[in-house]
Amino acid sequence: MSNISDLHSDTTENLLEYIQWKDDPEYAEIAKEAFRAFTFRFQLDLQKKLIPICRNWGYDEQIASEIAYGTFERIWKYPKFDIAKAKYKEYNKAVSFYLYRVANHLLADYKKMEDDDYPFTGDEEIVREFPDVENMEMGKERKSILLERFAHIQNALNRLTPKHKIIYLTYKQYESEIKDGFKLPRKLLKKLRTELDLTQNSIRVYKKEVFEEVDKYLKTYGSK
Repeated sequence: MSNISDLHSDTTENLLEYIQWKDDPEYAEIAKEAFRAFTFRFQLDLQKKLIPICRNWGYDEQIASEIAYGTFERIWKYPKFDIAKAKYKEYNKAVSFYLYRVANHLLADYKKMEDDDYPFTGDEEIVREFPDVENMEMGKERKSILLERFAHIQNALNRLTPKHKIIYLTYKQYESEIKDGFKLPRKLLKKLRTELDLTQNSIRVYKKEVFEEVDKYLKTYGSK
């Protein structure tokens, strides 16, 4: 097995094997680094293929970036790849073609979600504060549980920046409407980028940081 520092020069086949270890605490860090190396290896090529396709479908480069990101998210969730089922037998070429097919499916799904049962109206707004639980109509026990949970979450958010809080609350507000493969509506994402002065890639980083921090805090202090 390679050291973490050597993973960027390791074979693609090995990287995919290491990614499959992500649920083993002993190898979780190696799996994450292998995923970073895998993404770095194929991201530029996939992005170049997606940009003209997205333009033909009436989408801009931002959507191409979103589809590419979603493709690698799928690899993280389902890292198994069978070369025996591939059209090409050269491993890297086969993987590249596989990523391309996954991306095409995601793009088709994106188009379908826009055309059919899209859950958003376009009027979604950035969420900056917690819901006013005190004035909600609900039982005292339920209200007490929510207030305690929100207090724990606020404590976790206090460890990070105001931008983290806005990203967390906005995503949590609408995540119940986000099915597998769904993203927040483009109009809302643009509002976030503009208000927070962040790129979409930076928002992803902030989102990952804040969700991990809140989950860690709740596991430590909110499980009683």
